[in-house]
Amino acid sequence: MHSNQTVSGAQRGRRVRGWLLCVTIFAIAVAALATPAAADLSTSRTPSLGVRVVGTVAVDPSHVGVIVAVPGAGGPLNTQAFRLWQNGRPKAVRVDPLPASALRIGVVVDAGRGAQLLGTQNAVADLMIGLPNGAEAAVVGARPARLVQPLTGDAGSVVQALAGATFAGPRDDASALTLAVREVRRGPPGRRAVVLITTTPIPAALASDVSGQLRAADASLYVAAVPEVAPLLARLASASGGWAVTASSSRSLMPAVDAIGADLAHQYQLAYATTEPALTATRLRVAVAEGGTTATAEATVRVPASYDSSAPRAQVPAGARGNAGVSLAWLIAAVLLLCLAGAAIVDIRRMWRTPGRS
Repeated sequence: MHSNQTVSGAQRGRRVRGWLLCVTIFAIAVAALATPAAADLSTSRTPSLGVRVVGTVAVDPSHVGVIVAVPGAGGPLNTQAFRLWQNGRPKAVRVDPLPASALRIGVVVDAGRGAQLLGTQNAVADLMIGLPNGAEAAVVGARPARLVQPLTGDAGSVVQALAGATFAGPRDDASALTLAVREVRRGPPGRRAVVLITTTPIPAALASDVSGQLRAADASLYVAAVPEVAPLLARLASASGGWAVTASSSRSLMPAVDAIGADLAHQYQLAYATTEPALTATRLRVAVAEGGTTATAEATVRVPASYDSSAPRAQVPAGARGNAGVSLAWLIAAVLLLCLAGAAIVDIRRMWRTPGRS
């Protein structure tokens, strides 16, 4: 009778563990489908909530501002949506969305003929249409290097100029980036960005050619490339406050460039008081919450030297980390996995306690 009860209990245990395993696999599958891959931005045109530390500015003699990008936000965010820690200590923040009127973008187009050019033109047109009112953009061609459309706030003019331009000639990305930097430096200081869109591999030497110009202009570099980006150029983009993304083909450039546009259009300044000396390296952690989802990012930045409305942003190292909102499905899967581990421990103990076991 005791043996039958033992077998029956073991069978019930196996059924329970089998059920838990099936539910766990289902939860992991749901989580995997619900969470977009961070390395392939071209697969989704509706990115989930995320946050990225762009850099820091001096707001006034007693306050420092942290510039953060919140792509994927469903609408304007208020102060209650943000939390900030400096070196592990929570800080009270004042949140201000960065005005679109201060945003100037220089887009560099480096594409061959045919499908490559068409995919790039469509991506740039979509970027222009998605920019907030008040932002200005210029378009520069890289084959050969020339200004296609001077800086303007009229998206229609940019699209029309791009559609009528020809791209045939020697490739000169360095000179094209120089022209783009020159365009975004026109007018008063503000947010400046250079977006390089290319359908061919980029020489690693390009990073050293343009790094000084980007620093002088206080401009962030964004790169959307097919099929890869040189690590040195990706690090330069990250250090300038931008980032690099790859697409599998020219047809996949549009969602990749849209992600760059969302990053530029959803930036906020978080002002907080600090007693850290100027130029001190400080560790920041930022959290933003919207609709039950929380995203976090961490970065090491330097405290700005002094208040200056035109002071450049402090560079953010390539090691800055960020993560999208935590999925409920992943939490359920983790709990179920713990349950399975507990059941396994009970089985092991029961096996060792079985009479007659040597």
